[in-house]
Amino acid sequence: MRRFVILAHEATTSPEFSLNDLCGSAGRMDVLCRAVGAAFFLSHDFRRDVEATLLLQGRVQIRLLGEALRHLNPDERSTAALLKRALENPGEDEVETTPGIYVRTGDLPSVLDRLYQVGAHPIVLHEEGKPFDAAVLPNDAAFFLSDHLPFSLEDEQALADLPRLSLGRRSLHTSQCITIVHHLLDREEDEKDQGDLVLCHKVWGEPKAILIKGLLEDFGIPVNPVSHVPSSILPMALDGLSEVRLMVRQRDLRRAREVITDYFEEIVEE
Repeated sequence: MRRFVILAHEATTSPEFSLNDLCGSAGRMDVLCRAVGAAFFLSHDFRRDVEATLLLQGRVQIRLLGEALRHLNPDERSTAALLKRALENPGEDEVETTPGIYVRTGDLPSVLDRLYQVGAHPIVLHEEGKPFDAAVLPNDAAFFLSDHLPFSLEDEQALADLPRLSLGRRSLHTSQCITIVHHLLDREEDEKDQGDLVLCHKVWGEPKAILIKGLLEDFGIPVNPVSHVPSSILPMALDGLSEVRLMVRQRDLRRAREVITDYFEEIVEE
């Protein structure tokens, strides 16, 4: 499951706001509505393997679960109406206010605790993080984003130990970041489905293959070593049986070969 957590610093925690003034009296509730739309909607379809959590002023959590959501529409006004209803009666225990939308009181540490309990891996999206494309993402990643304001000092303290990934040096809108993350993860899934691995380099012997694999992964390049014989079956290399092929994604091929050439040996293309 893909998870997004949006920290909303000014969004009202009261249901007494006008659907005609989402940018003003609702404390930029429009930013959250656009983020929700980016998290769940495709053109003529809907993402069901997504969870989005909105943390309002560090004290009210609204969680939207794609597989259970009903009545969510692409326009901001109807989304705000669902959030408005969720805010009518938040308590310490999570309650479902409409299908797939849950609300409770709770701060940022409690959001993190729940993510850890379900086996998710929190990651902060930040301009100063490691390039997203160079990262090897864990399964069930949970991406933390801020709204139209930077992370507060309290946010930074709570998130200080989490890995940080960057989508670029320019500050983007929250909804734009979510769209880009979906695109990058969709592309990665498509490559896996297509088995889009190509031969990068051949080496003799597993120890050398392990060294090169570790080096490439340090550069954020996933590697799949393929051997002609299972390890530990033969006591020595016979003919070509100890050859190990290092397979990478097509888009990583040129960079992987540059790294191997710089740190190990010249690659002779066949």
